[in-house]
Amino acid sequence: MKKDWSMFKIFRKKSKEECMCEKYTYLMHKAYKLALVDKERSDRINEKAKKILRELRRMHYPEVENWATE
Repeated sequence: MKKDWSMFKIFRKKSKEECMCEKYTYLMHKAYKLALVDKERSDRINEKAKKILRELRRMHYPEVENWATE
């Protein structure tokens, strides 16, 4: 009999990458909603999301940073 451990995923600690992905998604959604009401605030939130995206890319492709400096 195979045990189903999927119900215990809620107790698993999220990785830094997972947390950053969730925060990026949240910020992009918030910026999208705010764009109709307050463009400046939306742009600031969008910039925060872009910083998170750059960090995620740097985590996955550290050699890309070296290409940009060459």
